[in-house]
Formats: sequence, C-alpha cells, structure tokens
Amino acid sequence: MTDHALNQLCQEVFSDIFPEKQVKIEASFYPSRSLKHSVKFQNGKVKIRIAETLRSAPEIIIKTLCTILFLKLFRFKIDRRLYQHYREYLEKNAHLLQPVKKRPPSPRYSSVGIYFNLEKIFERLNHAFFENRLQKPVLGWSLKKSYRRLGFYSGEKNLLVISRIFDSKKVPESVVEYLMYHEMLHIDLPAVKVNHRRRIHGAEFKIRERLYPHYDEVQKWLKKNLKRL
Repeated sequence: MTDHALNQLCQEVFSDIFPEKQVKIEASFYPSRSLKHSVKFQNGKVKIRIAETLRSAPEIIIKTLCTILFLKLFRFKIDRRLYQHYREYLEKNAHLLQPVKKRPPSPRYSSVGIYFNLEKIFERLNHAFFENRLQKPVLGWSLKKSYRRLGFYSGEKNLLVISRIFDSKKVPESVVEYLMYHEMLHIDLPAVKVNHRRRIHGAEFKIRERLYPHYDEVQKWLKKNLKRL
C-alpha cells in the first residue's frame, strides 16, 4: 500500500466513525523494525504514523488499526474484538517482522551496593528455592531511585534490577530478598498469553510468591515504610 492509498483509507475510516467531524488526515508509513504506531491531533490535523512493517498487510488490518488509533485519540471505548482481530494477524505473521537488535545492559549497573550484595542474595535464593536451576542474569541496583518500580526483570536484556532505595541500613535484608525472589520467579515462570493478552502474574506465580517465608511481614513493612526511604 502506498502512502497516498493509506491516507485515503484513513480518511474514509475517520469519516465512517465520525461523520460529523471535518478533519484533515495526514497518514504515512515510517521506517521501523517494531510495530509502534502513533496518532496525534496537531494544528487542526490528525497525523498518523504506521510502521513500515505493515505496508503489505491486508487492507482490513490497516482499517482495523486506524479505527483503534482514532478511537484511542478521542478517548472512545474500543471494542475488544478489534484488538483481537489485529493481534491474531500479528501472531500469524510474526515471521514477517524483522528481528530487533538486542542491546546489552548498561555497564553502569552494579550488583554491589553499600549495604547489600545482589549477587550473594541471588545465589542464596537460587539454592534455597530454585534448586540452583536459574541462570544468573546481569544483576544491578537501579541507576536512579525509583519508588514506583521496585524491581524488574528483562529477559530480552538478561537483566534483573532492584531499586536502589532499598540499599539502605533502614531496610531489613528480608525485604531485599523478597524483591529478588519476586523477580527470580519471573525468570522461572515466563509470561504466558491468555485470550491474546500477556499475563505475567498468573495463579501459579501468586501461589509461589507467597511461599517466601517472610511474605506477610515484608508486605506490612513495605506498606508502612516505603515512602520513608
């Protein structure tokens, strides 16, 4: 599909959804190895950018995507079936997508903190709860203090990070252990798709998370002390 054809298609879709709105549409494909698309209202125009990867997609898929973008732009409720139709196409044609070049984790990450060593905690938990099955990823304290994202694991980067707010003498070791244990569970229990949605905290994950011996104690401590760190 050419950019001109895309522009016409988007104009038709917009007119079907909002027959009373008179807005100029500017739509184009842009070079991208991912499937990130954008829509914004600027200077009286609606501008849409669709990843080049979808240039050869069937017209119905482009229409579906444009519908989703328009509804999202004007904050209208989106029928789940639209998302489902779009995701089914992506899943069936995943081989068409160009692989994204993986970037290694920043060398600035360090597992050695002032009060806690994440390497030692990982090894202790791996032995106690995972029978030493887990391959150790790159471990590090977050580069900046984070109160919303207490920790995360990225399989793509093979990186496990704990927020540096917990590298403090105020923090019980059991709290750091729990945060590490939680992220290690993500290594052992990868995300699964349920009804075309990615689920990272499934039933088994929640059951095993509560097996951490100090789970309740840690939850109470976090609720009481997190904002004080």
